[in-house]
Amino acid sequence: MGEGGRRTLTGGQSLVGRLLAMFVRDGGTVLTGHTMTELVTDGDRVTGIVAQTADGPVTITARKGVILASGGYEGDQARRTARGVPGSADWTMAPVGTNKGEPVDAAAAVGAATALLDEGWYCPGLAQPDGWGTFTLGFRSGLMVDQTGKRYANENLPYDRFGREMAKAPERIPSWYLFDNSEGGQLPAIAIPQGDAAAHLAAGTWVQADTVEELAEKIGIPAIVETVDRFNGFAESGVDEDFGRGVDEFDTHFVYTDNGKNKALSPLANGPFFAAKFVLSDLGTKGGVVTDAASRALREDGSVIPGLYATSNATASVFGAYYPAPGAPLGSAMVFGSLAVRDLLA
Repeated sequence: MGEGGRRTLTGGQSLVGRLLAMFVRDGGTVLTGHTMTELVTDGDRVTGIVAQTADGPVTITARKGVILASGGYEGDQARRTARGVPGSADWTMAPVGTNKGEPVDAAAAVGAATALLDEGWYCPGLAQPDGWGTFTLGFRSGLMVDQTGKRYANENLPYDRFGREMAKAPERIPSWYLFDNSEGGQLPAIAIPQGDAAAHLAAGTWVQADTVEELAEKIGIPAIVETVDRFNGFAESGVDEDFGRGVDEFDTHFVYTDNGKNKALSPLANGPFFAAKFVLSDLGTKGGVVTDAASRALREDGSVIPGLYATSNATASVFGAYYPAPGAPLGSAMVFGSLAVRDLLA
């Protein structure tokens, strides 16, 4: 499992790996290089799929039914734009060249209702030298500013909630995360991956300066001097008067230093100082096929499409516009995948 010499998988990746291993162990077949393009029907019942391969289209027949358990359309910029999904296909966590929405469109073509098509699982994305944005969470210090040099949210919000704050105004994409040298020039957050600091500096996705004033000049945003001064005052008093950072217990979950006043607030005081560019990334879209409690695909009138089930990011998420906790996308996909199989085999 894994690529490029990786020896381990962690978190959700390790769960996916284990599920795949069990599937293969129990006789399942994985067909790579198959892009689903349409559903096959017999009357009003779904009986299989058509997939495009390097050798042309193939038809795969299903004895019991078809379960759509794919990604969404986060990897297709045209679909994102048409449906009003903020961010960019260049910044999503989807593997390059995949998750372009064909299963959702195929289901709609046979009459499936769809919903939440403008929704996604959002997160701040650390801009990379190659133009990608990488999943980032758990900020420990520093502050985020928009292109006018102003903070616009509690930086320690859960990542989906902060991503939604980024999406509210165009001047927030890209943003700059300002931090000092307290962690040896490394981003005070969990970025997967962060990338090499020297490569960031060479590409301009990070900027370094000896003073905040010089940093402001280098990134062309003079207002950050006043913003940093105000933020440092909050760190001194222990009270974030603008966004309440540190009031919610979650704000300190990833913070391992304590200044005795507010763990979530540390001043920018140790030069050199850095600005890291951030974009609006996502872990996928979360709109798609409307289903019932058994994961059966529904028509607009609420009737069931026989033989068609859906889960994962191919569906309108059970959580709606919310992201209740880490693991929600994968967890809900597993639960509703299981419910689909139970109904299919009943």
